[in-house]
Formats: sequence, structure tokens, C-alpha cells
Amino acid sequence: MSPIRRGAAALLVSLALLAPAASRAVTTNGQLQVIHLDAGQGDGAVIITPGGQVVLIDEGTNFTAGSSPTSCSRVLSELQALGVTHVDLHFASHYHADHIGCITSLTGITIDQGWDRGSTYSSGTYTSYAAYLGGSRHTLTKGRVFTLDSLSAHPVIIKCVELAGAGSGATDENSLSLMLKVSYGEFDETFGGDFTGTNSGGTKDVETIVGPLVGPVEVYKVHHHGSATSTNDNWLNATKPRIGIISCGTGNGYGHPTASALGRLHNHSVRTYWTETGTGAAPNPSWDKVAGGPIRINAVWQPGGVDSIIANGIADTLTNSGTFVDDVAPVVSVTSPNGGETVAAGAPRSVTWSATDNVAVSTVDLEYSSNGGSSWSGIASGLGNSGSFSWPVPNAPSTQALVRITAHDAAGNLASDASNAMFSIADQTAPTIAVLSPNGGEAWDASGTHAITWNAADNVGVDSVDVDYSRSGTGGPWLAVQHGIANLGTLDWTLPAQGSDSAVVRIRAFDHALNIGQDASDALFRILPSQSVAVSDAGPLAFSLARPVPNPSGLGVRFEFSLAAQERVRIEVLDVRGRRVWGRAQDAAPGPHFVSWDGRDEAGVPTAQGLYFLRLEGASGVLTRKLVRIR
Repeated sequence: MSPIRRGAAALLVSLALLAPAASRAVTTNGQLQVIHLDAGQGDGAVIITPGGQVVLIDEGTNFTAGSSPTSCSRVLSELQALGVTHVDLHFASHYHADHIGCITSLTGITIDQGWDRGSTYSSGTYTSYAAYLGGSRHTLTKGRVFTLDSLSAHPVIIKCVELAGAGSGATDENSLSLMLKVSYGEFDETFGGDFTGTNSGGTKDVETIVGPLVGPVEVYKVHHHGSATSTNDNWLNATKPRIGIISCGTGNGYGHPTASALGRLHNHSVRTYWTETGTGAAPNPSWDKVAGGPIRINAVWQPGGVDSIIANGIADTLTNSGTFVDDVAPVVSVTSPNGGETVAAGAPRSVTWSATDNVAVSTVDLEYSSNGGSSWSGIASGLGNSGSFSWPVPNAPSTQALVRITAHDAAGNLASDASNAMFSIADQTAPTIAVLSPNGGEAWDASGTHAITWNAADNVGVDSVDVDYSRSGTGGPWLAVQHGIANLGTLDWTLPAQGSDSAVVRIRAFDHALNIGQDASDALFRILPSQSVAVSDAGPLAFSLARPVPNPSGLGVRFEFSLAAQERVRIEVLDVRGRRVWGRAQDAAPGPHFVSWDGRDEAGVPTAQGLYFLRLEGASGVLTRKLVRIR
């Protein structure tokens, strides 16, 4: 076989490799997907055809330029997130490291064919690139056309419009970049690497030469990261792009993108989208948007068709050239809640739908009704057509609830669908409650009055509370203190006369839907039985201490105690820290006794209001009582 025939055979093999694959890991969506990777201060894009074929045009840098971070691991992660494991075609726009440096880092991704201008370059990155592709590397020629999805009625076409300086005599590597035009019906985008638009030494104005060969396009991958020496007026007049994609790195040392390049783009009514902010001119909110990550274009083939620009916080559209008029409304269907369900008030609920359009659904609006459709309230508007939205269901119970979805396309056509039947919004959330006092460890006097306190809340509202107590721990039996009371957070409780060492208080909170929340004292508390005091000579004598009278007291107070035998006793008033405030010692005979206290400490100063303890100590033991002072 002659060398010419061997070359022809190789061409047939390369074209055969472009047939649609039987199985791909990438996700297709019926449109042409062009994803501009966030390659830092580098450049790279991956193309996924409607049939699942994959093309990679550059892939970023393997070194740190200025303060820009190494991008290879990020680029690999972005490709893996897209499900890319196999690349049908790889194009190297030129041999600079910020465009081909990451090819050796594409772990787990195979490349069938690599295409470039077939030259050499003096750098370690180029050497690694060439060795990595090996026999899969091919030389590109001007006018070469690649057809992907070749069996489709609307294939994807990639044409090499120019390369190697377009006959300008350029020797600068940037000027030698490829000019690729990607077409899908009426959608076109250019990839020109670091194409130049000025003449200076080995740098030549190839943009002016090549622009008329390219013709009008929808999307322009901005040359040389927005450099001042690229994107000249002749190029923009010839290609008339609607939007420009700028790949630049935050922290780059080159001042990209430049104000001069942006000014020319804006003057030609080109909206721009940046992968990162860069270090040059600040974005103009009227023209420029920064994604802070990859930028995806979902393109359709139809003339006048609507394409999507999707990135972090970005959901824009552009229209293809042509005279197509879209007068077909979207088709939309609510799938959930679609009738008969019960959803929880005050909790998130997933609303799902399906919506399609002959071109594309641009946005959807969500509404709900609580009265069977008599009136509607907004849930969210201007959403992307993701098919799902987490709805924070209002705290408004209803048995006549409906959800309605309205889908819009870019031509202003719209269609709506509501739940097939009504569903219920019900309060299914129990109140939360916490007993504050008594919460364990207290010792309260039998027959005394103490405040039971609590906190209770509900997503809609606490309707009432029940307060119970047990003398036998958390197992009950439970005895009512008071039921059906308002949620005031406090209740004065006159304790029973019967004492207990295992007392517990339980509080139950009810909402209007009869959801119940409850809490009990964290630990046991004591109910101290009343100690009787002999006040006459009748009856048996005992060592005992009565409750102070009055209690609470404002001025004087009377302390009564009884002795079973002759002994010396000390009666004292202590503060809550156990410090003595007032006291008296005396020898006392068997029988009842009393001592009066005027409320002053031993220095004659009136005591402050608060809690104090009365203490009786003698040979027979020690007894204490609580005393509350008020002013």
C-alpha cells in the first residue's frame, strides 16, 4: 500500500471513531452542552454532544503563574463531576502550558485522538504533552471538518477555520493558535486559544484575517483571557458575537481581563461571563457576570432557538440567529403534592413537576392555595426548570390546599397545571416543653405554696397545658395539680400535706391539633412533712421546729420550737451562703418556746429581702426551716 493510501486508511479510521458510542458515562440532555471549565489562569472547555460524544479543547495549566493556584486537580474534579471518562477528540489550541499543562493529570480519562498544528515547542510541558498522546496525536490542517453525532438529523460540526498564523508570518506562539468553529444547527461558538489582534514583532493581527472566514457566531470564547492585544474591533465586526466567555484566574499576575478588551466587547453589545474575577478591570454589572466556577451553555439547533447560560447564581438565555418564531406553549404537570396527601405545617416539603417545551422552558413559578383555588399565594418565581423545589409549608392548616406550577419559555408562552385534587396541610409537630422548677433536688414544705415554672412553644401555638405530680417517681401514679390552663409559664401550687422523698412534676403541652409534648422534673425532689410543735403542756413533748410566722415576713418574725428534755440550744438565721446573720443561745427546759426576731442582723442593720434559713441546734439534733424576707 502506498503512503498516500495508508494516510487515507488512517483518515477512515479516525472518522469511524466519531460514530455515536454505545455507552457513555456523561449525562446528555438533548442539547449541545459546552462547559467552559474553571481552569484558573488557564483555558479549557469540554463539549458533550446530544448523542454523548465528548470533545476537550485545552484543559488548563500545571504550574503556578503569579498568585494563581494550580488548576489541574480542579479541572479533573469538574470533568469527573460531568461523568467524563472518555474523550473522543482532544484539541490543543497551542503549546503554552496554561492550555495543555493538565493533560497528563487527567487520571481515569482516556483520549482517542489528539489534534494540534503538528509542530514542536521548547518546553517541558510540551514534551510531556507529546509523550502522553503518543500515537494518538494527529496533525490538523486548515478546513478539516469533524462530524459528531453523524447519524443524527442535526449533527455537531467542528471546523478548523485557520491555524499556524493564517499566513501572516507570525512566530509568536499565541498568534499560531488554532481557530475552531463549533456548530450545531444555527448555534455557533469559536475557540481561538490566545489569538492576537495586533502587530508587534512576531505577534501578528490574525483576528482581522480570520474574522471574515468565521462569520457571525452566538458565542465567542474570548481570546487570550481578555488581553489588551486581542479582541480587536475588526474581529468583533466580522463575528458579531452575542456573548463572550472569559477564562481568567483570580490572583493572576497579568491584569486579565483588561479594561480595553472589555470596553471593545461592551461597545459591540457583547455580554460577558467570567470563570473567575481576575486581577484586571472590575466587572460592569450591566454587562459582565462572574461565575466563580464553570460556565455551561446548553444550545439548541433551531433558528431562533433559545440557548441557556448556566453557572453559579446565573441562569440567562440567548437566541440563535434565524427567523424561527416560537408560538408553542410549554407542557407542564404537577406530580407532587397532587391530591390526597397530608403535609406537615411549618416543615419543608418537596414540590415536584415535569415541564417541557418545543425549544426550552426558561423559568417556572410556584404558587399554592389554601381555599381550593379561590385565591393563590406565591411560593417562588423565576426558578430554573429543575423539576423539584423544597417548599417551606406555612403554619396555616387547611384541608383545601392546592399547588400550581406555571412554566414560561423565552418567547413569552406559558402554561399552568395545578394539583389534580386537594391535599391537607396539617399541624403534625408536637409542642416542645421543659420543666424549669421543681426540676430535681428541691425540698419544698408540705402545705406550702411554691411556683411551678416551665417553657413551652409550638410551631403554630400552644393551646393549653396540664400540670400533674407524682409522689412515687416518674412511674406515677399521676395526680392532677391543674389541667387545661393557659401557657403562662408559671403556676402557684399549694403542696399536699403528705410528704414524699420521690416527688416529680410533669407538664404536658397541647396544640390546637392535639399534638402533645411533655416533660417532667429531671430528678426527684422532696415534699417535707409539717413538723408539729407543742404549744401547751398537753401531749407528748418532742424536739421540733415550727415554720416561722409570718412567712414571708416584712418586719418582725416569731420562731417557735419545742424540746423533749432540758438542754442548751442555739437558734440562728443564715443567708443562702450559710453565713450567720443573727443568732441566740440559751438553756431551755422541756416544752414549747418561742423567740422573736426584728429582722435586723447582729449589727442592727435591716436584712435584705430574699431567702434565709432558720436553724435550731442542740444535743437532740439540728432542724432547719426556710424564711423569705420581703421589704
